[in-house]
Amino acid sequence: MIKLLVLWALLLQPSLSFSNSYIYGYTGNAALYGHTWNMTTPILGVNVADGLDISGVIYNYLPVKEVADDFTVTVQNEKVGGGYIFQDTEDWSGGPGVRIQKLVPLPYTPIELFGQGSITTTGIGSVEDAVVLYMYRWDACRDPQNDPSCPGYVAPLPVIPVIEIYDVLDDEIVDDATKETDKELIEEKDEEKNNDEEEEDKDRLEIALAASGNALTIANTATQASVVRAMNTATNITSYYVTQIQGGAYGESVSLQGGTIVDNRKALRSLGQDNLMNAMIEEQYK
Repeated sequence: MIKLLVLWALLLQPSLSFSNSYIYGYTGNAALYGHTWNMTTPILGVNVADGLDISGVIYNYLPVKEVADDFTVTVQNEKVGGGYIFQDTEDWSGGPGVRIQKLVPLPYTPIELFGQGSITTTGIGSVEDAVVLYMYRWDACRDPQNDPSCPGYVAPLPVIPVIEIYDVLDDEIVDDATKETDKELIEEKDEEKNNDEEEEDKDRLEIALAASGNALTIANTATQASVVRAMNTATNITSYYVTQIQGGAYGESVSLQGGTIVDNRKALRSLGQDNLMNAMIEEQYK
């Protein structure tokens, strides 16, 4: 009994041993967080990978029950695809509950075949302080690529960097630059630009002509003024201004016979021709 307790204490600590390509050991407590568990790395505390075989189950627990009550406890693991890999049942009916420690040996069974594990009960009672450990053997060379010393190991090929080839056809900037433009719009803009330039040239010409006309007008005015001053200087016309005509009164010598002036109709027709002449002259000025 003491040897079993010492062995049990040793099994509760992580342990590993090596033999050729095999690594032997046991998992952590699968029932630490409850009486139902999955065979995963976080639960078992070991890396669940190809090459891991289970060779046995070690468990212990304390059944809590009354002596007269019927009570059974089963530790088991389901098998992937149906059935069970193992089921180990203890019948505590009609007796006291005492802590049990037990080893269930198994043939080397790949971890991939293990389904959900559990501790189930029937009758009146409960299970406390349960511990379930799995003994395993891991074949490090089941996958030769795990270790260069494994038979069949193939050195991996060097990683070839991926070089991105620039494709000018995929460049958005190039695509925008080579995109077909609206020729009619460009021609219309060019025509508007030419028209604007012609208008500017015309305005500049009109300004230049106006400036030239103003200069000639100023020059002519200055010339006429100088001519008048020269005439005044050469001829003394003061005598014409101060000359007085004798008389100062004009007596009417015509007398009207009968007291009535008859209109001259021929003169009226002449006035109509004068209006026509004035209209023609106005048109010529225009």
